[in-house]
Amino acid sequence: MPDLPRHLKQLEQELLALDEGAMLLEVLDGFIAGLLVCPELIMPSEWLRWVWDSEEGGEPAFDSLAHLNKLIGLVMQHYNGTARLLAERPDHYGPLFAIDPRNDDILWELWIEGFETAYKLRPAAWQKCLADPQTAQAMSGLRHLINAVQHDRQLSEEQYSTLCVTAPDDITRWIVTLNAWRLKNDELTNMPPVFYAPPTAKVGRNEPCPC
Repeated sequence: MPDLPRHLKQLEQELLALDEGAMLLEVLDGFIAGLLVCPELIMPSEWLRWVWDSEEGGEPAFDSLAHLNKLIGLVMQHYNGTARLLAERPDHYGPLFAIDPRNDDILWELWIEGFETAYKLRPAAWQKCLADPQTAQAMSGLRHLINAVQHDRQLSEEQYSTLCVTAPDDITRWIVTLNAWRLKNDELTNMPPVFYAPPTAKVGRNEPCPC
């Protein structure tokens, strides 16, 4: 992964410090991209919990309200920044992929894991964009990558290697295509933005997240 801006470095450190169920930064980036291009708006109150516990969608456990607010603020900063980039400068959009330090391979599989989590939050909603040939192709391609990661034994080693070469550029193109369709067709894009209000009461370790 290229050098990260300060807030993403902080976000990465905070995620790594949580339990093993928390998303890695690359997984979170795919998750956020999926949320943003989904044909239906998914509110933070629903999806934030998946960042803390990507396996079960459970409640987070934080020692203090300040810690909770800090992490939510960093997540929402990345969410809003990605949304602005896709809306205003889509040609500059690039997913956050991990890089294997041993051979410089792009580990796109982590990113697609996060996208799949977002996809599963509204599986029926994605049918809305299948009438358009370009978005239908994008969705078909992303689903193919999801299936390849889940069932990679069905692909030969050569087929999977070829997929790994093309996947990073394909993912970038497909997300930009899906977001352009959403901005053009989603009536919610004309609504005022939703602002996140941080919780104001202390959160206990075993108490449900107020977000």
